[in-house]
Amino acid sequence: MSTGALYWLLEVEAYDFDIGVLKDTDLAGKALMISRQLWSVIRGDKVVSILVGPGIFKGTATSGNRRVDVVEHLGALLFDPTQLRMDEPLPVVDIINPEVIDPLGTRKQEEIVTIIRKLVIEKGNILAANPLAKVTQDANVPRTVHYDEMIRRINVSHISGKQRAQFILAGTNGPMYKPFVQSFEKKGYLQPDRLKVMATPFLKFSSFVDIQVMSDWRIVEKAGIDTMTGIEAMRDEYEATLSIVEENADAFIFEL
Repeated sequence: MSTGALYWLLEVEAYDFDIGVLKDTDLAGKALMISRQLWSVIRGDKVVSILVGPGIFKGTATSGNRRVDVVEHLGALLFDPTQLRMDEPLPVVDIINPEVIDPLGTRKQEEIVTIIRKLVIEKGNILAANPLAKVTQDANVPRTVHYDEMIRRINVSHISGKQRAQFILAGTNGPMYKPFVQSFEKKGYLQPDRLKVMATPFLKFSSFVDIQVMSDWRIVEKAGIDTMTGIEAMRDEYEATLSIVEENADAFIFEL
C-alpha cells in the first residue's frame, strides 16, 4: 500500500447526470484528485473504484439548449470501471489514460548507451566500412556516401516530481488547479463532510456523508488490516491523504 500521495488527472464524461441545478445533463470535463492510490471498494456483490482525497472537477453540463459551467470541490471520485460511454470504448472516467504525477518524486540521473551514426559524403576512391551509395559521373571525381558508427554513453537527467507537477498543472490545467489551490489555502479541504463526492455510478454529485452512496463500502486493499467501513473508512483515508499534502505543501501546492 502506497505511503505517498499522487495527483490523478482524468477525463470524465457522463450522461443523465444530476448536477443539482439541472438533472439529466450531458457532463464532460476533467477531475484532479490527490489520492494515495486507486482503491477498490466492495459492497455486497458490487465492486467499484475510488480515489479518496482533496480534489476538484471542472467541466460543463448540457441539457437541451442550456449549458452550465460546473466547478465542484471533491473529497472522492467514485466510478464503475466497467461502465462504458455510449459512443466510445472508454470508461465514464478515463482511467485507461490518466495523467499520474508524484510531486514527491526526486530528480534522477540515468546513464544510457546509444549508437550514433554520422552520415558522411566524401570525394575520391574511399574505402568505407559502411557504404550506402557511390555516385560516379563522367569527368567528375566519384563520391561515396557512408556512415561512421560510434557508441557513446550519455547521462540523462529526469526532472523532479515537483517540477513535472508544476509544468502539467500550471499550463492548460491552470483554470482548474488555481481554484483548487485557493480553496486549499482557505482551509476548504479540512472538513471532508462538507465536500462533494463525484459518484458516477449514481450519476450525481453526492455528499461525503450521504448514507445511500457512501455507507457499507469496504476498501479491498485494506481488508485484514483495517476493520472500518463506509463513511468512517473513507474519512480515515481522506485524512491520511490530506496529512501527506499538508506535510509536503510546497510540493503539492504552488502559486501559478
